[in-house]
Amino acid sequence: MSFSAILVFVILASRPALASLEGERITHLFEKQADSVVLIAVSQKNHQENKLGSGFVVSEDGLIVTNAHLVSQADQIVVKLRNNRAYRNVRIIGADAEKDIALLKVNAQGLKAVKLGNSKKVEIGQRVVTIGNPLGLESTVSDGLISSVREGEPGFKIFQTSVPLSQGSSGGPLFDLKGKVVGITTASLLKGQNLNFAIPINYVKPLLRRVRRETAQVKGSARHSHKESARRNIPRSTTPLAWEESIAAKFYTVQTGDTLYGVAKKFEQSVEQLQNWNRLTSPTLRVGQRLRVRE
Repeated sequence: MSFSAILVFVILASRPALASLEGERITHLFEKQADSVVLIAVSQKNHQENKLGSGFVVSEDGLIVTNAHLVSQADQIVVKLRNNRAYRNVRIIGADAEKDIALLKVNAQGLKAVKLGNSKKVEIGQRVVTIGNPLGLESTVSDGLISSVREGEPGFKIFQTSVPLSQGSSGGPLFDLKGKVVGITTASLLKGQNLNFAIPINYVKPLLRRVRRETAQVKGSARHSHKESARRNIPRSTTPLAWEESIAAKFYTVQTGDTLYGVAKKFEQSVEQLQNWNRLTSPTLRVGQRLRVRE
């Protein structure tokens, strides 16, 4: 047998072994990460059909990342874990509509969170894996490649991927083979085959840092307010959010087409702060509604 024939035999023989190893890595990834992926159900008063999507836990105390387009017009949001536990008191505490990112918060402790990777290190041709809920089929795992890195708006990039996606996949995590999230599955081109797109995870990180910083400030200010109330013998029930009452503010009347994200962005506030200031329990705004906003 010639050397070239031996070489071809070795290469062909190695391919099943590599495929088997890759399959084992995907199986292991699913076992470790599936509990961090959630089903998101969204209901809207003006639409007869409810929407389903995906999301993933990024903190043990209930922070969840998903797509903004999934929840932007929601009257009610329900988050369901893989163990069938459901949360109905879901708040939108941060969003970047331009990048199609939203942060949800559920009242929970001890949730299993994913690890975030570095999307700058993602390469074309790299194999990636997603876990989501296409067409409501929960905890579906699929794999594919990073087909390209596309330029969107100036300064904004998006991953093109061959990972199969369907309605219900929006907002799910895109993992590298190390089990770290490198993107958020977000859209598909229906006229083609496997022409799907994901938002690089690095775009989420500034929003996460801002929300965590604001949460820490709220907690710190609340503790200070409670201590001051105790020193003055003022009942705590009379001072909720008193620390925010001193911030210069004015009132804004909601117009047709306004969204919670849009109003927050217009007045340079976080969604969470706008909700807290106005005791909002739903992300939906009503035309004519008056909101207290930053001056």
